[in-house]
Amino acid sequence: MKFVFSPAYRADIGLHVFPTQKYYLVHDKLKEEGILTENNVFAPKKPSPDDLLKIIDQEYLDDLLEHRLTARTFPSEMPVNKAIINAQILFCGGSYLAAKIAKDSGIGFHIGGGFHHAFRDHAEGFCYLNDVVFAAVMMLEQGVDKIAVIDCDLHQGNGTARFFENEKRVFTFSIHQEQLYPKKERSNLDIGLDIGTGDDEYLQKLETALDTVYSDFRPDLVIYVAGADPYILDRLGSLSITHAGLKKRDELVIKRARTGAIPIIAVLAGGYAEDTDDTVEIHCNTARVMAETFPPKAE
Repeated sequence: MKFVFSPAYRADIGLHVFPTQKYYLVHDKLKEEGILTENNVFAPKKPSPDDLLKIIDQEYLDDLLEHRLTARTFPSEMPVNKAIINAQILFCGGSYLAAKIAKDSGIGFHIGGGFHHAFRDHAEGFCYLNDVVFAAVMMLEQGVDKIAVIDCDLHQGNGTARFFENEKRVFTFSIHQEQLYPKKERSNLDIGLDIGTGDDEYLQKLETALDTVYSDFRPDLVIYVAGADPYILDRLGSLSITHAGLKKRDELVIKRARTGAIPIIAVLAGGYAEDTDDTVEIHCNTARVMAETFPPKAE
């Protein structure tokens, strides 16, 4: 199993609900457990401006590269500064690298990414650039025929849905809290959950949806947006999913990929628990499930 990570992911965003320290904490915990080693973690490269223009408009790119506060950058709800924008550019390279790794080896785990609210012409919801879209676009260019985005973040992947609304080679699926940010776009398949939805209902609806994704669409690559924020104690949501429920979620998504011999990557996306250790544990569980589902091949 191979990981993608960069120390530059932890940009200082000041007092904010988004815990950027989680990237280091997930990295260090997996290293302590021996799942991540010096030999299986790889650093991403920043995409070129020309590659970024495949997912965003020139005017918006100019704003980002010049770190300008404009109508296009303001909706990010993040400070507009060089370190944060550079980190999000690097996240795009990280998700793309994880996808290339998965294409070659079956799995890739990005300790970062999942900024699924960003649009072609503006930022939204902590997101300047949509690394999920970037990875999918780049892999389509590399000859992957069909890509499924399985988005299990608390919030709908609205930027991803809008970008691929007319792209038949990409199937977008989102299971999310319905009465919550953002204003919804139309994915290929959306499941909007009521406030208070718990493990049993969540997992039943997810399992049924995965039949559509895996059996009907039959992707050649899966991008799994493994948000930690459906958690019952998340500060931004009102679902009632437990640690056990989220781990079972991971198993449903990842084991179906393994059974179908479909390459899969995971990206972290959101997580805003009162106790950051809860968020870290949920993300680490995703990595543990991947490592258990795709054990190292015997020499």
